Amino acid sequence: MQVYHYISKGNNALEKGILSFAANPNADLSYYFKRSGGKTTHSEICRWMESCFEGRSRGIRAFSEPIKWTERSIKCLKNFVDNADCFAIDVSALARDGLIEAIYVSPSVLDVVGLVEQQDCDEILWPLKGVEDIDYAPIDWSICDDELGRRFAYVRYYLIVVKGGIIPPKYITLKS
Repeated sequence: MQVYHYISKGNNALEKGILSFAANPNADLSYYFKRSGGKTTHSEICRWMESCFEGRSRGIRAFSEPIKWTERSIKCLKNFVDNADCFAIDVSALARDGLIEAIYVSPSVLDVVGLVEQQDCDEILWPLKGVEDIDYAPIDWSICDDELGRRFAYVRYYLIVVKGGIIPPKYITLKS
């Protein structure tokens, strides 16, 4: 089974692997400033992530299929896809080799009854038993929306917590 992760072009993932937030001291912190309550350093944000639940800072987000933009979602997805490399991650091999500590699904906010969506709210993450629980049903990419600055809140994605916070190169393939 495979899932898909995007990294800005010019990366070194095929040599160093896919790095989680914790494993990447050069990660863009701006996305987390407000969400973390004003934390401003990489180490502060890592501590905040770990206070949410153990392993969160070592998690890597992925989709069950490559992103497909539609006429409606092209505005918010095309630039993202054009400026990134898509990597397929062999989650079956990661699980077989004991590198997955936990896996979570973040459902579409449209699928969470009673949720009031707001700017800067934290993502919803529900634990799964294992990679066999990944849902490979087609994703409706047309509902992606940048209005709240959280385009992927409207589609399900996964957070894979990996030992050491790095998915080694042998488990990934460049797709784009």
